[in-house]
Amino acid sequence: MKHEEEMVSLVDALARVRVVLVEPHYHGNLGQVARAMRNFGLSRLVLAGGRADPDHEEARWYARDEGEPVLDAAVRAGSLAEAVRDCRLVIGTSRRLGKRRGPGEMPEELFEEARPWEVPWETALVFGREAHGLSTDELDLCHRILWIPTDPACPSMNLSHAVAVTGYALARVARAALGTEPRPWEFTPATHEQVEAMFLHARRVWLRIGYLKEQNPDAILHRWRRILGRAGLSERDVRVIRAMLHQTEWVATVAGIPEGGPSAAPPELFDKHGGIKPPPPPEVDGEGD
Repeated sequence: MKHEEEMVSLVDALARVRVVLVEPHYHGNLGQVARAMRNFGLSRLVLAGGRADPDHEEARWYARDEGEPVLDAAVRAGSLAEAVRDCRLVIGTSRRLGKRRGPGEMPEELFEEARPWEVPWETALVFGREAHGLSTDELDLCHRILWIPTDPACPSMNLSHAVAVTGYALARVARAALGTEPRPWEFTPATHEQVEAMFLHARRVWLRIGYLKEQNPDAILHRWRRILGRAGLSERDVRVIRAMLHQTEWVATVAGIPEGGPSAAPPELFDKHGGIKPPPPPEVDGEGD
């Protein structure tokens, strides 16, 4: 529920950001773009020409249920100039840079400076054609150029992938600024009392089964403190470890190991090194060959 609330707030924060596709050709790409937009809180799609149809069956199939609202609300424009007419910040994307095209900016750095979730005006993220991107004249209509660094051996990205990478960078910077950056999981560090109770439990159980030596039980325990200290235990981690210790205690009881450990156990239960002796091999009835 918390994650859903964060996503809702991100959609609201990015409500003035539109994704503009210039002459998209493939219906499937259009559907994938819509789904990628929803992944990162982007909800407004403008199509500047192109044959790709948001109502086409292929677009709907690739968009799935998640991307359908974006396709439903998609707006058509006759040209890029029309698509960005009321925007005060237009960010074009291009992998090809040069003297006429100007320098490109990395996504995170650009968004940290522009902060489109804060400004009261419209911002456009412009993506070019699948085959050859934006022309130089079209980039002239953009205020800034976003560049996604790729391997020179395969520099061109699929349209939907470019939208996804850009959306991810925008969403991450926006969440950090808005204080809604989600964690991959909920992490609550264990308290000092919880950790110490766990180690007392481990000391008792490990002494009982002969893992710790009675002459110096803390030698190995100190090593475990270092190992688990580096792990940064959560409350859940401590519960999992203590469940294992409880199970070990139950097995020790079933095996007849007294709580006092090897020194209180019958001599035949432990070997000379303090370990539990394995059971003898089963006797085989009958005569040999």
